Amino acid sequence: MGKFKRWLYNKFLPAWCKDDLLESNARLAEQIDAQRREIDRLNAYIRGMESAIRRSARITVYGNEAKRQ
Repeated sequence: MGKFKRWLYNKFLPAWCKDDLLESNARLAEQIDAQRREIDRLNAYIRGMESAIRRSARITVYGNEAKRQ
């Protein structure tokens, strides 16, 4: 949190409001971090699946028979 915001909160907000605001901000920051980690994990999974699909053998279907290339 920036110096100006901290000063503004300490100067003009009542104690109960300031405490509630700081607790809410901390809780929301934790949620954001958890969601960011989950997004990174899912993107890694997606990249792995894409690379596996790119490296898999190509299948060509001619009529009733299939050939792997």
